[in-house]
Amino acid sequence: MFRNLICLLLLIIGNIVLAQIGGTRTYPFLNLDHSARVAAAGGSLISVRDNDISLAYQNPALLNKSMDNHAMISYMNYLAGINNAYAGYVKHYDSIGTFSANIFFVNYGKIQGFDENGNSTRPYTSQDYNFQIGYSKHWQDKFWYGLSFNFIYSALEAYVSTAGAFNLGCIYYDEPKRFTLAGTLKNLGTQFIPYRDGNFEPLPLDIQIGISQKLKFNPLRFSIIAHDLQKWDLRYINTNKRNKTIDLETQKEKIEKLSVPENFMRHFNFAGELLFSKNFNLILGYNYQRRKELSPEQRKVVTGFSWGFSVNLLKYRFSYGMASYYPGQPTFNFSLLKNIKDFKK
Repeated sequence: MFRNLICLLLLIIGNIVLAQIGGTRTYPFLNLDHSARVAAAGGSLISVRDNDISLAYQNPALLNKSMDNHAMISYMNYLAGINNAYAGYVKHYDSIGTFSANIFFVNYGKIQGFDENGNSTRPYTSQDYNFQIGYSKHWQDKFWYGLSFNFIYSALEAYVSTAGAFNLGCIYYDEPKRFTLAGTLKNLGTQFIPYRDGNFEPLPLDIQIGISQKLKFNPLRFSIIAHDLQKWDLRYINTNKRNKTIDLETQKEKIEKLSVPENFMRHFNFAGELLFSKNFNLILGYNYQRRKELSPEQRKVVTGFSWGFSVNLLKYRFSYGMASYYPGQPTFNFSLLKNIKDFKK
């Protein structure tokens, strides 16, 4: 039954993989960093298999026995007063597989309202929610597959929308060689209730492939993640560009042309983890697309770079992550992982 469902979902992809990115898809909050480790790694870490349950939020195939009875909470201080929070729990059954339950919440704070004439009205609040349940199963020797369902609820002022989406994932994990190959298809779904009647919008579909390799005589584990593989051309109109080029025939701004190597690189995130011990590690990340699209022309500084660390204290796993989206505007993420079994002991 599970394999038949996978085939059915893959057939749907052909009708939606051409969807544009960046401002043309709804629920962009689904792509925000939801945990400190993900934030420190540059926004995606789909190919690391350990007991961090937040990684399975992006790739359900990462759910495994070592996560049994683990719970996590996470808080992120985002830009412009926006905050988000994540909570998750995992339970494993030897005869069935591994299950997870997650919730991701974004609060945009108080926003001053204005009417069509520019007159101020009452302030309002907006929130986004993603309720997720996931499942993973071991298949054959070194393969795992997983599926998660997301129920999305969004309330932006008086506009309410709901949607359903699947995340599909698979991994090849060679423990003796310390190597992992992963693939995931995120946010494959549709709106149930659009913000405006009859105006159905596409979800932020994202096809990703990643590898992770731990060096044998070195604490470094590096990961390379390729994202947005459903669309090769990532060109867009940079409305903040100082030197704009206007098409003389249409009088419209020309879309920025990217060379093949430049377009290729915008599909990649890079992460490195220095695993000094089971109790402490450092994380470094680099998001090439984020640096190219969000940094100013003259002063890029560390835009696109991220870093963090994880440490075990009193049987709690504390993680911190910081990511730079713009010079002087970093985000801060804190996560806490705990094995619930420890309370029983």
